[in-house]
Amino acid sequence: MLWTNVLLAYDCSPAGLRAVEYVGQMFGQVNNVKVTIMSIYDKVPSADMIDTVYTKQVKERISVLERDKEKGRLLLEEAKKQLVRMGVAPDRVELLYVEKKKSVPKQIIDEVKKGGYGTVVLGRRGESNVKHMLFGSVAGSVVANLTGASVVVVE
Repeated sequence: MLWTNVLLAYDCSPAGLRAVEYVGQMFGQVNNVKVTIMSIYDKVPSADMIDTVYTKQVKERISVLERDKEKGRLLLEEAKKQLVRMGVAPDRVELLYVEKKKSVPKQIIDEVKKGGYGTVVLGRRGESNVKHMLFGSVAGSVVANLTGASVVVVE
């Protein structure tokens, strides 16, 4: 696995934006760098159902999920533009927008192994120590469970 094959796990949060900035600063002028920006969205169920009082509420929630999914896609494209502005060649940045199939850390780790990434960059949400101990975090889980690649957690 080459360190210049970078997976940027992007969650569209402020910490995620800092991770984009980090990748641009660290890899913007590196020859042959390949950056894949990965973002994971929640599954959007089908809205094909008979209209009732209850299904109206369900359809409204599905509509929110569809808007969130589209917003995430647009933010992913903006992250790519940011990397290009910082010097990464446009043809060296790929977007990977995938549906959540399992836990986010597991999905990131599986992608690292499948794609042969040597470097993983992700942001830290800034959870308190108590919350982290109770619920864990994506960054903490990736650091604890990923082998064979370097992991950078951006504050």
